[in-house]
Amino acid sequence: MAEALRAYADVAAGPHRRVAGPFLCPASRLPELAACVAGGVPAPEAIGVVGYDGSTGWRQVFTTPGLVHVETPADARVPLTPGRVRRYVEVGPQDDLARALDAIAEAGHRVKVRTSGPTRYAVPASEWLAAVLVGCEGRKLVLKAAGDLHRPFRESGDSGHHHGFVNLLAAAAATRSGVPAPAVAAVLSAEGADAEALVDRVGGSRELVASVTVRSVDDPVRELTARGLL
Repeated sequence: MAEALRAYADVAAGPHRRVAGPFLCPASRLPELAACVAGGVPAPEAIGVVGYDGSTGWRQVFTTPGLVHVETPADARVPLTPGRVRRYVEVGPQDDLARALDAIAEAGHRVKVRTSGPTRYAVPASEWLAAVLVGCEGRKLVLKAAGDLHRPFRESGDSGHHHGFVNLLAAAAATRSGVPAPAVAAVLSAEGADAEALVDRVGGSRELVASVTVRSVDDPVRELTARGLL
């Protein structure tokens, strides 16, 4: 925890601080975070808490200094969030997508999707992600992409395919301009030179995709710079 907090502090004070989101912490490790801060480790200005444990003490979570959002499964029993705190509700390929998005929109929450997983079968198809983007845009929902989306561009190999955050942002921009789902899926599936061309097509995407989770800000910046794209 202390190492992660110090690394985050370096990013927040560095040249890429503008793209750094909140520090993410599992609800079960908040006491550890508090102990580190009490011991002199820099405290993050903004924190997002991930609560997937059924025993999560939400009322205690909501007292966390700097809390800006919480992430939960759809069936989590969460008290009404304070006005300053957003709630992201996860949806997955196993869900009835239209019904799940309708419920999230009615509750005034935001959407969370995972773009990777422990196995190749846990990586959602481009067609499903496209349906999520189009569904969110139609309901004026905002989403975040989780699952360590640290690759700028989609890649395929023996272990399956891995989504890229540039593809996702370009797909979001295309969705906002009214492009139909099959064409959005094609943007998500672009690889190689076709994917690199997407860098100039991400404008306006943040209105739909609020954030993506990456292991480190440095890695994607380094790759984009090496390709001459930054």
